[in-house]
Amino acid sequence: MKISVDLDILSDFLSQVLGESTEVAVHDMNQLEKSLCIIKNPISGRKVGAPATDFALRLLHECQNSAKAPFRTNYQGKTLDGHRLRSSSMLLQDEAGKPFAMLCINRNDHHLQRASELLHQYFQHEENTPSEELLSHSVEELGDDIINQALASYPIAAKHLSSTDKKDIVQKLEQNGVFLVKGFIAKTASLLSISEPTLYRYLKNSTN
Repeated sequence: MKISVDLDILSDFLSQVLGESTEVAVHDMNQLEKSLCIIKNPISGRKVGAPATDFALRLLHECQNSAKAPFRTNYQGKTLDGHRLRSSSMLLQDEAGKPFAMLCINRNDHHLQRASELLHQYFQHEENTPSEELLSHSVEELGDDIINQALASYPIAAKHLSSTDKKDIVQKLEQNGVFLVKGFIAKTASLLSISEPTLYRYLKNSTN
């Protein structure tokens, strides 16, 4: 479906919808040396009468010499003073398929990039710290949670594990501080079906 639209009204509409950090520009492709004829929210610093960009010339050439779509989205643009923009451009064609205008949308995303950097810094895990912290309701629940995590990676019941696996579990629990909780020496020994002296021996061997 093809329709006619007032590009000045369309530019006003888009600039208000997308906000002041987005520039909406229209180029007259019949006057490349002074093609910029409409500009809203001019974050690039350009004014009406500015020439077509190098990208506009490339897109015009590509569309005249191939069957590629007459638009490009989310490519990187840059102003003369070095500000980076995220840009999208579309050639508008008449009924004969000849480009007569180009609609360009240039977004200044530096605030979003900064927010992304801050979020990355906020959520990144520090080295040598656990990936998750257990927020338990009681010290007994905390100990149970740590023990259950240690056992979760084994496909069989704890009492059927080899002595090597049991020793590894005891050493892992010791590193996690479980045995600082009163009663968990006995509880762990019971879960692993070993005696408390055996558990203490595993602990002693882990410190040698």
